[in-house]
Amino acid sequence: MRRVLVAASLAALVCATAGVARADPRSDLEKAHNAYMAHRYDDAESRLRALLDPKTGALKDPDTIADARMYLGATLLAEKKNDEAAATFEELLIERPDYQADPLRVSLEAVDALTDARARVRDKLDALQAEKVRRAQAEKKKLEDERAKQVLRLAMLEKLASSELVIERHSRWLALVPFGVGQFQNGQTTDGWIFLVGEGLLTGASVVAAGLSVFYEKQAYTAAANNNASSASAYSKLAKWSAITDDLLVGGLAITITGGILHAEATFVPERIEMRKRDIPQLSLTPVVGPGGLGILGRF
Repeated sequence: MRRVLVAASLAALVCATAGVARADPRSDLEKAHNAYMAHRYDDAESRLRALLDPKTGALKDPDTIADARMYLGATLLAEKKNDEAAATFEELLIERPDYQADPLRVSLEAVDALTDARARVRDKLDALQAEKVRRAQAEKKKLEDERAKQVLRLAMLEKLASSELVIERHSRWLALVPFGVGQFQNGQTTDGWIFLVGEGLLTGASVVAAGLSVFYEKQAYTAAANNNASSASAYSKLAKWSAITDDLLVGGLAITITGGILHAEATFVPERIEMRKRDIPQLSLTPVVGPGGLGILGRF
């Protein structure tokens, strides 16, 4: 009984080893090539087709797949299946344009057939290579365009972050204030200075004329009290002309103020929009150790 069990175990081990051997794609490819070299073309073809089957084939390495296609083409050529062999070689070259056959592994006829197939598919290979280059260039351009968009987007965000829109509301009541206040509010700096300086000069001159008029009147009164008729008459005339000058200056000031107010109201600007620069807040990251572990604290 013990011998039976040992024999069964050995048989199972042999089967498992055989299964592992069969599961090795390179070994299966080598067996297929051995069948080709032994002129057992039917066996070689069936093995190679099984290895190259897209659903069940065990070959994954591109170099191994290329060799299997070369062996299959050589086998078909040996079986006089020239059309199938030519199609197999063309398929091989489309997948691997730089493939070179080993003359020690296949017949010279197969090597020549591969050369003929290379000549037939040269235009197709050139087109595939051109398409590959075109796709690479298109992908590169796409990446460059995306990078340029990112740079532009970042520049726009930085510009928005570094500036602020300020809207200044203007008042109709403030436009009624003299001395160019309405013009300055409207942003009319030159006109504002003209009205400010003009009205200021007229106001100052009017004050001086009024002061002189009062002064001369006092002098005329003092001279009359001292029975100095000639001095009193002269001071009275000076006081009169000072008063007249003051009236003219006050009138001119009133006209100028009225004109300034009318100008400010006529050219009134309801609001002024201004873009102002501001500093971009800098983000500082600080590692922090807390109950939940290591974290990062960000501050502007």
